[in-house]
Amino acid sequence: MRSARCWFVAGVLAVPLAGCEYAGPADTVTRSHAQPGSGQKPSFEENAGQVARLLQASADEPGLPTDEEPSGELSIVLAPGDYVVKGACAGVHGVKVSIVQGEKPPLTVPYTCDSVLERFIRHTGGPITVSAVAPVDKPAAAGVLLQPNTDPRASELEDLSQWAAQQLQPWLPGELGGYAGSSSAIGQGISADPGSYEVRFLCEGAPEVEFSVSSPAGAEVLAPVSVPCNGDVFRAPVELRTKGADLTMAPSNGVKSRYAFRLVPAP
Repeated sequence: MRSARCWFVAGVLAVPLAGCEYAGPADTVTRSHAQPGSGQKPSFEENAGQVARLLQASADEPGLPTDEEPSGELSIVLAPGDYVVKGACAGVHGVKVSIVQGEKPPLTVPYTCDSVLERFIRHTGGPITVSAVAPVDKPAAAGVLLQPNTDPRASELEDLSQWAAQQLQPWLPGELGGYAGSSSAIGQGISADPGSYEVRFLCEGAPEVEFSVSSPAGAEVLAPVSVPCNGDVFRAPVELRTKGADLTMAPSNGVKSRYAFRLVPAP
C-alpha cells in the first residue's frame, strides 16, 4: 500500500451559516465534460488518465488507479484536522467511496462518473482508509485523494453543527430543530405542521439577540423579543396556523453569534 503526506490548513471566515439538525451534510459535486465518442471503449490507461485529470493529480499519486489496483485505495495515519476526500471514476457508470476512520463505522458515499466527489470530513487523528468500492474492473478506473480542507466556511459549519448538537438536550419525540450563525440578522425556516408548539432558543456570542417567529407568508407568530445570550434557554408557546415557521435572529452590535433552536410539540 502506498503512503502519502497531508498538510493541514486552518482558517476563519465570518459569514452567515445555517443548518438543520435533521439534514445531513451535503457533498460538493463538480461535473466533468463528456469526452467525444469514438465508437471504441477507452482503454484502462485512458480511463486512468481521465481519473487523474478529474482529480487534478499526477498518475502516480497515492490513491489513484494502477494496473494492480484499478479501484484506488489510500490508507494513511493523519494528524487531527479538517480534510476533503475527493473521488473520480471513468469507464463505469458510478462507484462508491468508503471512508473508515479508526473505530468509527465505515461511511460510504455513492457518486456517478460524470462528477467529482468532494466530501468534507473532520478527523480526530490516527489511521484512515479511503477507497473506491467495486464494481471497478479493467478497463474501468477509479481514484481517491485526501487533502487538507482549505474552505474555512466548511470548518466553521462543522464547528457550528457540533456545538448545536450539544445544546437543548434531550431530544424529545416529534420535535424539529436547527442551528444558525451570523453577525447580522438571519432567518431560518423549519418545515413544521400546523399545531401548538413550544419554541426553545439558545444563543452564544452577542450580549443579546432579537428573536422572532413568523409564518412563511410573514404573519407574526411570536413578536420580536430580546433574548440574553447567557446560557439560559428561552422558551415560549407558539401556534402555527399554517405549515412552516420562519425564525429570525439579529445579534446586538453586529457581534458574531450562533444559535440553536427547537420546535417541541405541545402535549
